[in-house]
Amino acid sequence: MKPFIGIMGRPEKTRGQNSVTVMYDDIRMVVVSCGGIPLGIVPTSTTCYVDKKATDVPAFTDEEKKDLNRILALCSGVIFPGGDEVMDYDLYALDYCYKNQIPALGICMGMQAMGVYFRGHLNEIHTSNHRMKKQNYVHTVKLDKNSKLYQMLQTETFQVNSFHQYEVKDLKKGHVVAIASDGVIEALEDKKHPFFIGVQWHPETLFSYDMVSQKLFQTFFEIIKKR
Repeated sequence: MKPFIGIMGRPEKTRGQNSVTVMYDDIRMVVVSCGGIPLGIVPTSTTCYVDKKATDVPAFTDEEKKDLNRILALCSGVIFPGGDEVMDYDLYALDYCYKNQIPALGICMGMQAMGVYFRGHLNEIHTSNHRMKKQNYVHTVKLDKNSKLYQMLQTETFQVNSFHQYEVKDLKKGHVVAIASDGVIEALEDKKHPFFIGVQWHPETLFSYDMVSQKLFQTFFEIIKKR
């Protein structure tokens, strides 16, 4: 039976300036290609998150947390995609995945959410080679050979794309397992969890031709199917 893979929805504006919560197509299609059923996870509150900072919205109530639990309980794995702002529903969902040993993959802002969950903080990044959208490869990543991620990818250096506004700094928990040449954190993980990994690049947009990205998603699904 195909597993349900939760994909955290992201607040956006349509061309007509309507507020929507979206599932990014690149991630949806990767999930289907790898044998999963994409399940959109949206905030279980009446709050509109479009163009909001985390400090602008009310905290999740206990009832809203219980409702989100019911959605997360359906998922064999959860993907935390890119976006503009780390919200409390991201952190709550990460905590659920962490405590219940559900495989979780953070991408770009999803990795940054993991960084916040690991009691780090975010700094705005100004380095030009981290903000280059629509390019296949932008810079090199160096991976820790003692990491779970290295065991999956079996390569110490590789090329990635890069377009993000913030970088993770000063983790108090978790493990930094990959960096760019300028020291920007490119991947983090928890070594005790079956799969709790965040990457700063966008493997979903590289998936059709990049073997590292393919291995990352394939391993995510392999671990899910073994549970």
